[in-house]
Amino acid sequence: MTTSTAGESHGDDRLLVLPFYIVVDVSLSMSVAAAGETQSPLQAVNLILPTVIDGIEASPTLGDVVRLGAIDFSDDARVVLRLDDVRNVNPIPQFTVRGATSYAAAFRLLRQEIEKDYAQLRGDNYKAYRPAVFFITDGEPTDDLADIQAAYNDLTDPSFKLRPNLIPFGVSNATKEQLDQWVYPKAGSRKPMRSYVAKDGVDPAKAITKVAEILLSSVIASAQSVHDQGSGGGFVLDDEDLDSDWN
Repeated sequence: MTTSTAGESHGDDRLLVLPFYIVVDVSLSMSVAAAGETQSPLQAVNLILPTVIDGIEASPTLGDVVRLGAIDFSDDARVVLRLDDVRNVNPIPQFTVRGATSYAAAFRLLRQEIEKDYAQLRGDNYKAYRPAVFFITDGEPTDDLADIQAAYNDLTDPSFKLRPNLIPFGVSNATKEQLDQWVYPKAGSRKPMRSYVAKDGVDPAKAITKVAEILLSSVIASAQSVHDQGSGGGFVLDDEDLDSDWN
């Protein structure tokens, strides 16, 4: 799956970059390990950034093309890592537990940050593809559905040139029915995304380790697409190695 570049062209000499965002639910339930397990979902989440950063740093080509950012959300949403070249990230930030689960706050802040980040990229003479967002949660949001829908609609409005490819990952009590609402582009689109939900009985922390693998493989596949196709390339969702623990 590929996407077109998001901004207006200022000339052919600009470097193409691929922005990726990790958006993480840090509600209280994410800090609780499953029965018989020693690692909580949030502890597993905190291994994602080091895993992906290590993978990118191992390849100069990836480091030149990929930009990575991170946001967390509970009652509100906060920037954990401003979109950047991962070779500039030191120390690697940590996700920390807070309160409830506001999807609306996450979607609103994500739109604001995308607009800021792309303005910065343009100012630094980069040309960027529409971003890819890996959205990780363990259950139903605690805010009003109408408020979430309004924030989601604003984030994915067709008139918003920077609207992201949005891929939700659910563990614990999350369901396909619930998360499919927040996929973008949806089924029936020219290049649809999808949601992923760990099956009943699968340890949430172990499931989240797979998210890191999918993210890194998608980064590599997307960068290869840019290398091979230039402006005709873009984001590739690479889930070929996804195991049977996921729906």
